[in-house]
Amino acid sequence: MITLLLSRAMPPTVKNFDALLAEEQLADPKFKAEWQRLAPAREFASTLLRYRAEHGLSQRALAKRLGVSQPRIVKLESGEHNPEIDTIINAARQLGVEFALDVSPADRKPILVTARAQKRGAIAHDDVAVVAASALAT
Repeated sequence: MITLLLSRAMPPTVKNFDALLAEEQLADPKFKAEWQRLAPAREFASTLLRYRAEHGLSQRALAKRLGVSQPRIVKLESGEHNPEIDTIINAARQLGVEFALDVSPADRKPILVTARAQKRGAIAHDDVAVVAASALAT
C-alpha cells in the first residue's frame, strides 16, 4: 500500500510531442532537414484527413472523388511525400479545399498566407521559410 502511494506521488516525467520533436531536431540534423522538407506534405495530409473525417468517407471513397487509387490516398495521407502541384489543384477542384504555400527568403516573414497560418509559424530552412496552410470549405 505504501509503494502504491509513493508511485502516485511521484509521476514520471512525460514529454509532449513538441518537446520530443525539438530534442530530435537538435540531435539529428538530417532528421531536422527532412522534417522541414516535408512540412507541406504533413499539412496536405492533415487537410485530406480532416476532409475525410468531416464527410465520413473511407480512403476508397475519397480516392473515387479525386479520381485516384486508394493506395495513392494512403501515400498522400502519410505526410511522407510532398504532393505534386497537380494533386493539390485536383483536391481544390474536387473537394473544395484551399491550400496555400508561401515560400520566402529566411530573413523575411512570409506575408502571403493568412494570419492563422502565420501564427503556426514558418518552417525555417537554411535559406528560405515555408508556410503551408489549408482550409476546408464551410
